[in-house]
Amino acid sequence: MEDVLVSIIVPTYNHEKYISSCLDSILKQKTNFNYEVIVGEDQSRDNTREICEIYAQKHSNIIRLFLWNREGEAYKEDQSTGRNNFTQCYKKARGKYIAICEGDDYWIDEHKLQRQVDFLQANEDYSFCYTRFNTFNQENNSFKIDFNGKYFKSNQVFIDFTLETFQKGWHIGTQTLVLRKQSFNIENSKKFKYFRDIYIIVELLKKGKGACLNFVGAVYRIHGGGVHSSVSVFNGFKKGYQCHKELYLNNKKNVFLKKKIMHSAQNFIEANIQNKNIFKALILSIELFFLNWSLVGLIKNFKRIGFTFFNFRK
Repeated sequence: MEDVLVSIIVPTYNHEKYISSCLDSILKQKTNFNYEVIVGEDQSRDNTREICEIYAQKHSNIIRLFLWNREGEAYKEDQSTGRNNFTQCYKKARGKYIAICEGDDYWIDEHKLQRQVDFLQANEDYSFCYTRFNTFNQENNSFKIDFNGKYFKSNQVFIDFTLETFQKGWHIGTQTLVLRKQSFNIENSKKFKYFRDIYIIVELLKKGKGACLNFVGAVYRIHGGGVHSSVSVFNGFKKGYQCHKELYLNNKKNVFLKKKIMHSAQNFIEANIQNKNIFKALILSIELFFLNWSLVGLIKNFKRIGFTFFNFRK
């Protein structure tokens, strides 16, 4: 297909129960422009690949299917990061704009893509936009709206997203994201060891503004097999700390990223104290002190660590 305006990247792995819903929701999009769907199948252990092949044959004018293997994949704690899948798909994209929807998520507004592209076309100073979204818990069959509603004081069409709002706490669903391809160089991801969605956002904010559009455009699915869904609470704090520390070290002049890593470090300290990882909690407390120079904070952490240590030895 020529004159593609938007490339929709669909990374998928072990999503046989969900990939059809994902692709169907994308194919239902009503637009006045051409778009392509780039499906990256990451050598699933279930029937995801076979399902993707059926869709690619049936919709060969829209879907471009790439079948990867995991030889070049990065692993952390024996779990694939999925980085190679996303990176290779991104390189294949031909559109001016990039949308993302992982294979276990789906869109619920047939005009989602059109509305987001219209926004970016009309606002050249914005490098990306996203929408509000629902979270669906597969285990108890329940939906929950994101917590961005508190930021909309009236019926604004959109609200700006900045690193300040990121630092304060903002709920971004990557399955709702649409960005300008020229604003994000995928090669820059190579310098990051703990590459996650927020790295894309930070890089995009260096090139322009971001916006959250005030409509619900997609659903994020929580299920036992999900990469992020299955992360334990402790590992969640650990990954957040690693991610925010790396972002800060690559952007030391940014005060909001500094605040973010200080907050993440404190959360990870408390998680280590609860897990009785005394030595790790001590090291993290010292590291945090050299970031915020708060002697009061250091003493408080040492007291909690000491209390846990002596009670653990009883």
